Amino acid sequence: MTWQKQGLSQIIEQLPVGVAVTLRDGAIKYANPRLARLLALSETELARRSLTELRRATHAAPAEEIRQSLLAGQPWQGESQFRTQSGETCYVLESAYPLRDEAGTITHFVHFLQDVSTLKHAEALHRLAFYDGLTGLPNRNLFNDRLARAIAGARRSRSGFALLYIDVDRFKRINDTLGHEAGDEFLRQLAARLTQSLRKSDTVARWGGDEFVAILDHVADAWLAARAVEKLLAACSGDYDLAGHQVRVTLSVGISLYPRDADKSSALLKCADETMYRAKAAGRDGYVVEQRRASYYRAA
Repeated sequence: MTWQKQGLSQIIEQLPVGVAVTLRDGAIKYANPRLARLLALSETELARRSLTELRRATHAAPAEEIRQSLLAGQPWQGESQFRTQSGETCYVLESAYPLRDEAGTITHFVHFLQDVSTLKHAEALHRLAFYDGLTGLPNRNLFNDRLARAIAGARRSRSGFALLYIDVDRFKRINDTLGHEAGDEFLRQLAARLTQSLRKSDTVARWGGDEFVAILDHVADAWLAARAVEKLLAACSGDYDLAGHQVRVTLSVGISLYPRDADKSSALLKCADETMYRAKAAGRDGYVVEQRRASYYRAA
């Protein structure tokens, strides 16, 4: 038993995860060397601190939520954020458990903290590269990848899909009259409506400014594409609450079909873009479906 206790102590000291034993109020009674390195504090400094005060206040893992769970005798697991000595944020996956004395009273908590900061930073870089910072939608880079995949998949299955080019009618008026913050808020609201109006298998992205693009998966028929766009216009055109004002907004949409109208990404996008401008020229607030010899317009 003595060897087991000594071995356990050595294991905890060498674990590649941070370990802390705290009192019920969060005061640290023990911290292994890994936790000291994780938070860039000496073991002596850690012994004078509270784990609670080292946490960053986040909705993902509020300190009081963790404490109450442990006091109720329930373990807690989730993502937490801690502040290092230099002020940087350390992201961890935390598992915490209540410890009881011989009488069954909860006297301490033990915390295991796995550093996932590198992973979080990689995720952040990925979002910057492939997602629009304002709306959270896929950006042009990710959409181009999705479009290439859609073409490859449709070619293999000998099927098709529709590509939409969506533009906000007179968007400049929102920025000019209500300000750019209202314009940004509108784009966020529109992005949410666009996402809700399409299927999970579809892709909608912010192309730039007030322009959006979408792929309607396995919609290769002009009539089906038109019905889908009518549903989209019904959901996304209309009144928006911006800066305390009700603003009525309409959209113009161009539709191209793979493989009928084009079999390459650039040509398919150009076709949808051109038909969107035909919708604007025809009076806005509607859509145009590209045809081989002609196009038609239908008001929303």
